Amino acid sequence: MFRSFLLAVSLSMGWMLSPDVQVRLGNGMGLNRTLFLAALAASTLLSALVVSIIRHPKLAVEGRHTQTGLLVQGLGKVPAASLILCARISCVLVLPTGLLVAAGFAFNEIFVYWFPNFGFAFLLLALIVALQVSGERFAGYAQVFFAIVMLGSMILLCLAGISGPVSTNPVSADIGFSLSLPTMVGSLLLFLGYDFVLPRNTMADQNKELLPAMIPATGALFGALLLFLFWSMLMFQYVASDHLASTTIPHLITARAIWGDTGRYLMGIAIISGVCAAVNALFSMALKSFSGLARRHLLPGHPPGRLKRKRFVFLFALIIGAMMLGGLAGYQILEAYIQTALLLWLAMVGAECIAAGIMLKRLNNYRYRQGYILGAILILAAMYLMFSYQYAFTSIRVTLVAFIVTAGASALWNIIKPVAEVTPPQKDKSNTTGGSQ
Repeated sequence: MFRSFLLAVSLSMGWMLSPDVQVRLGNGMGLNRTLFLAALAASTLLSALVVSIIRHPKLAVEGRHTQTGLLVQGLGKVPAASLILCARISCVLVLPTGLLVAAGFAFNEIFVYWFPNFGFAFLLLALIVALQVSGERFAGYAQVFFAIVMLGSMILLCLAGISGPVSTNPVSADIGFSLSLPTMVGSLLLFLGYDFVLPRNTMADQNKELLPAMIPATGALFGALLLFLFWSMLMFQYVASDHLASTTIPHLITARAIWGDTGRYLMGIAIISGVCAAVNALFSMALKSFSGLARRHLLPGHPPGRLKRKRFVFLFALIIGAMMLGGLAGYQILEAYIQTALLLWLAMVGAECIAAGIMLKRLNNYRYRQGYILGAILILAAMYLMFSYQYAFTSIRVTLVAFIVTAGASALWNIIKPVAEVTPPQKDKSNTTGGSQ
């Protein structure tokens, strides 16, 4: 049970451990200052409510939760397949491209100056591919290791910062707050990943009791919040707010200010291990979602039954490698693609809330309205962030193209190979008046 908990938490925290999140954290503190801390807390509480809805015990089938089953039974086959394909494909291809290149630059600039940064990025990609091809168990053990190394490095830096020389100085005159609403709402993007469900028997004994799905996700959320709050306050104390708002490496600047070269090395370890954790988790999430579609014969072009896992791992790696070789990381448009992928992910979680609300209403459970409200909040937040983004036109265009392609492919596949869906949960007859929790 404990191993299952560690795996589920480390997978849920995959994106939260990435250096991209640390950049957004530093920029958010620079733009909003102490008000951003309140935004982090509010986003955590909202995300925890989402977890309690999409992982509601009444929605489990044979004791298990599946993201695909939730969306299919709540929204229908074609909408569910379209949402999953659109969000997961964009995330698993675009986010690793930026993250791996960032790890390559960190290794080159911090540890070995003569080693090619793109060469190291490809080595990390090869490592992730090898772990994923070896199976879910090996990828799971590696995920726990990456998460522990990253968190251990960050904890050491936090402890050093708390006891450092700046901690004895008066609080900076920058204390207070300023309002940047897109940055405040964008704090929701820092906590994505809690929608992941632990793969079947990845690290757990088949005969042991299954871990309740909402416990590790909630633990990941509040663990990340604790780390974010400590690290944000240290960044605010060691680095001027205007510098935090404008720099692309606030985490590195803060680490060096806290502990000199030692802090720089520790942050380099945190960046590389965090990238490995994020990319490994993104691969696992995409493969798990695709597996759910394949079992229902809803994955376009894929025969029913078990997912051809290795085929998709190599396909993902090939496309990511091609984008890195093509120099996509050197263009500003990659940032627009990354933002779009994250917004699609957020919108998909919102759709999960609505699907959960629909299913809970069928079960006469009073919490169905909460699913509708949370889903509307997340989808509206994603739309607001998209329209307020500086590259809004690019983001909207990419979103429309992605939805048209995935929806068209899903609809065509459903026409060519129609399939009956699994039976949804039956109405709870034990409480016909108000429902149960």
